[in-house]
Amino acid sequence: MKLSQEIVKKLLECGTELDEYYRKIRELRLLEDSLAFQTALLNVEHGFFMVVHSMNILREQLSLLIVASKKGKVV
Repeated sequence: MKLSQEIVKKLLECGTELDEYYRKIRELRLLEDSLAFQTALLNVEHGFFMVVHSMNILREQLSLLIVASKKGKVV
């Protein structure tokens, strides 16, 4: 349970940092004139989205693990 809580804390910290990078990439895309470069930046944005989505799933699963542990279902 303690390990799960530590991981959730790190995921939140990392997620905040990733969100900042995502916003910078998005801002670059919106300022860019080249369609090819916009497309490349959009692909990077999508990659960030997928990473954050996976982190959210992991955070939810860790939360469920904590709940199960509190109920005595996980030793």
